[in-house]
Amino acid sequence: MKRLLVTSATLFLLGMWGCKIDDESSQPQRNIYNFEEGVSVEPFKKEYNVGDIFWMNVSIPGKMLRDIISGEDIFVSNARFAVILSSEVLSADPMPQSSVRFDAVQQTGELIKLELFEKNAGATLRFGCPEDSYSLRVGLQLREQGNYLLFLNKEEVTTLVFFTEDSDCSIQNLFPPPAEADLGNVLFTFEEEDNNLDVFDSLAVSPLSPTLEAYREALVNKTAFFLPVR
Repeated sequence: MKRLLVTSATLFLLGMWGCKIDDESSQPQRNIYNFEEGVSVEPFKKEYNVGDIFWMNVSIPGKMLRDIISGEDIFVSNARFAVILSSEVLSADPMPQSSVRFDAVQQTGELIKLELFEKNAGATLRFGCPEDSYSLRVGLQLREQGNYLLFLNKEEVTTLVFFTEDSDCSIQNLFPPPAEADLGNVLFTFEEEDNNLDVFDSLAVSPLSPTLEAYREALVNKTAFFLPVR
């Protein structure tokens, strides 16, 4: 409950910030929502092997998301979601010996590799409009041993989406969004009860540096998953 209250307050502030994408002098009257959506993983392991595929899944049945401020279920009819994936290496044995650490597989949605994807898993995960259903299933093939923290929206915090009452996906080609569009800030978190925080704690050198404290906070908040690869 404490984490939900903190999340709600943070997202409310981000929702207010979202208004700033419009010129203040001509700001349309929009509904602004704050959502939290889970990313499930499979398989869950305390220790992964080189060659394993770490699958990430998102499913939004009926295109309905619950606003965490009001508790209202909102029909998000024609939104497009983009999640920024990235990783960091924990300095603990074994350390990666190669810069080729990740490969990608996908079944639904898109995984768009960034320049250093093979080294840091940097990619944009995208799904939603114009697909009829909102689902994502993509995987990382783990190609090099090491201890990796996998982040969702590490710098961006949330995904900003916009949508209208109809199913016209052409609005996704417009920015800023049209005046009739509503806005939503989506916090994506790993929904697994266990994201290997305990494994991280067993390897991280105490007292924790500011960087390690930030890593641990991301694990506590479920915006990161710890991947020990052997």
